[in-house]
Amino acid sequence: MNLKVFSYVFAVCLFAFQAAAQDAQAPAPPQPISGNQVVVQLVGGDSLRGELVSETPESIIIKHAVLGQMTIARSNMTSMVTQTANPAATPNAPANVAAIATDITNANQASSEAVLIDSAKGAATGATAGTAAADPPKPVLPVSPWKFVLAANANYTDAADKIFDLRFAGGAVYEIKDVEKWKLDAEYFFKTLNDATTDNNLLVTSVYDRDITGTDWLWFLKAQGQASSLEAWEQRLSGWGGIGYRFFKAPPFALVGKVGFGATREFGAANETYPEGYLELDGKWDITDRQSIQGNIYIAPAINDISQYISISRAEWVLKVDPEMGLSLVGGVRFQYQSNVPAGENATDLRIYAGLKMDF
Repeated sequence: MNLKVFSYVFAVCLFAFQAAAQDAQAPAPPQPISGNQVVVQLVGGDSLRGELVSETPESIIIKHAVLGQMTIARSNMTSMVTQTANPAATPNAPANVAAIATDITNANQASSEAVLIDSAKGAATGATAGTAAADPPKPVLPVSPWKFVLAANANYTDAADKIFDLRFAGGAVYEIKDVEKWKLDAEYFFKTLNDATTDNNLLVTSVYDRDITGTDWLWFLKAQGQASSLEAWEQRLSGWGGIGYRFFKAPPFALVGKVGFGATREFGAANETYPEGYLELDGKWDITDRQSIQGNIYIAPAINDISQYISISRAEWVLKVDPEMGLSLVGGVRFQYQSNVPAGENATDLRIYAGLKMDF
């Protein structure tokens, strides 16, 4: 009896040992290993490819090439397979990969809408990603070094006296900042009092400034022509040249001083040439981005007698009414003084004006 029991127990143990040995020899189902590339099939049919970082019974963490490290709850997955060494050999491998835009941190969170990643263009678009797709940048047009300006005002009064007053001005500027600047200005005043001409004056000025690289210094050339039928000289032509220094650069203040030499030729009753020195100050104050004041004064004394000189000064206020159109209000004063004039003539000319200016 004891021998039968022992034989029975021995047979059971032998059977169990054989079964255990067979189980140990059977291959275990493949499991994703940390660091492997995996393809995760998401609820809704989308796929996500990335490097497996870690996993738990509730979720996995993968590192996506575009979206970075992200956590995906297993409740939002239908499958996860290890990617083969040759991605092209994986059946049904998607050409465009839809990626989850936000992390999924718990089983109750609904799956986020996908962001379509276009592998051909390397761009991601999606209405639910929080930002709309950026519009393509508009081409930036080069800034022209040229600028033109026109200004005009007119006044007519028919009361105790009949007065007609006209001012017209125009100009052109060519400027490459910190390199060179050429400016041409023309200004014409015409005035009648009871049909008699009391002012008929044209002033044309051309100035070229050339910056000395790496310094605040510059050199300049200036030519100026003036015609006035009511003056003894009638026409005057001047030319100067020299050096200048920028004391301040805008914004908001700009101030340039200049010194040089030149000559003035008068045509008419005087018909003479005067060698001259030249001194100038030119400044501008940008009060706001739409309002500014600028001023200029120069004096040209005769070299052989500095008590004889010509001076023109100006102050002008500008207010931009429509910056896009280049329309501005302008008001100013121009004062001219000549120390040596024929007997009976006025040594000073004062002109005050206001009107509109157009920059384009």
